[in-house]
Amino acid sequence: MTKKGKITTVLFGLDGVVVDTEHFNDNFWNNVAIQNGLKINNFADIIKGMTLNSIIELYFAISSPDEKQAIRLACSQMEQSIDYTKIVIPGVLDFIDFLKKSDYKIGLVTSSPASKVKVVLEQLSLDSIFDTVITSDSIKKGKPDPMGYVLAKNNLGVLSNECAVFEDAFTGIKAATYAFMRVIGVSTTLSADFLKDYTYGVIPDFSDFEKLKSLLA
Repeated sequence: MTKKGKITTVLFGLDGVVVDTEHFNDNFWNNVAIQNGLKINNFADIIKGMTLNSIIELYFAISSPDEKQAIRLACSQMEQSIDYTKIVIPGVLDFIDFLKKSDYKIGLVTSSPASKVKVVLEQLSLDSIFDTVITSDSIKKGKPDPMGYVLAKNNLGVLSNECAVFEDAFTGIKAATYAFMRVIGVSTTLSADFLKDYTYGVIPDFSDFEKLKSLLA
């Protein structure tokens, strides 16, 4: 967390912040872990916020090229098949609209690939809303590395202490913290009790506009 300052820019994660994909991702990755003989309990929890490349490099390093490609393809098919309009985090679309009308700069920083992000933004009619969009294709190092958030602020021409970040996963919270930004936890993935020790504030969703505005003040 940084010291309190004038917030001009709001950055969002995607999964668990704009859309609630946890159920889909958990089922997919836990099944992949079982199918590939990984003896890791709750594998999906461990990799939350990581890019696909990072997951494969760290946990499937000894898999054959064909096996790695099969995982990539299956993941892409799963992501492309979701109706994202049905899993929008409550209040987030109205909050994004409020920010735009209030002249905040807004950005999306996600570990998801550009192909998935394109589908999500088109389904939610957000494809021309964000002032910058950082995907796993934009960066060499994914969360918890701060590269994505640093690139976003550089693209927008702002300082770190002007940025507020909404994140749900611990990897994303660490990335934004390492970028010296104000981090607000969204308790869709982790409990509010856990998040409060690592963030400037915690929200369950984006329904309470007065609280949201107070967190940006």
